[in-house]
Amino acid sequence: MASQRKISEVQAFEIEAADDSGIMPKAAHELACRQVGGPLNLGYTCVDQKNHFWTV
Repeated sequence: MASQRKISEVQAFEIEAADDSGIMPKAAHELACRQVGGPLNLGYTCVDQKNHFWTV
């Protein structure tokens, strides 16, 4: 089943800024996980992050 998690505007900005800076998506996701104390606290998965680029 596909993930249905929402990415907030702030999270979307951080994802796009990381991409613009040349940071690979997986590394950007790992950094975001560390910033919030783990993947369970982040609120979106690496797949959600990848799908975000298809909707922008």
